[in-house]
Amino acid sequence: MTSPEDPNAALLAQLKMSSSVSGMKSNDDVLALLTAEPDPDPLAGVEYTGDEEDDPRPELGALHRGFRERTALELERMQLATESEYWFCVCFKSQDDKDAFLAAAGLVVIGDKYLDGYATAELLGVTMPEPDDTERG
Repeated sequence: MTSPEDPNAALLAQLKMSSSVSGMKSNDDVLALLTAEPDPDPLAGVEYTGDEEDDPRPELGALHRGFRERTALELERMQLATESEYWFCVCFKSQDDKDAFLAAAGLVVIGDKYLDGYATAELLGVTMPEPDDTERG
């Protein structure tokens, strides 16, 4: 955990929050996210012949496959993002009360609306069980 004096504390907490679905908790996990290879280029395997009439067919086929694959990944991501059994909500009577609570609890560094549960637990000193990767995707 970083100290409040650490100028990168808020950035690190936000990166941890953004990686919560995959179960990443450590600085190494966040670094791996930042240095991960981009999605593969769907046109990488297309062989061009120079024939302007024939070349678009395999190119469009590769793009279509790329879109289908990305759509499948986005559907999985959306299902994980909208699953309601892994989150809860805390409400206050006003935004000022909510903001005061987040500041007093030291949680404002990880967000002001949606907070990563693991980053919140870390800041509050709560020990969490190791995530079961098979259940979290």
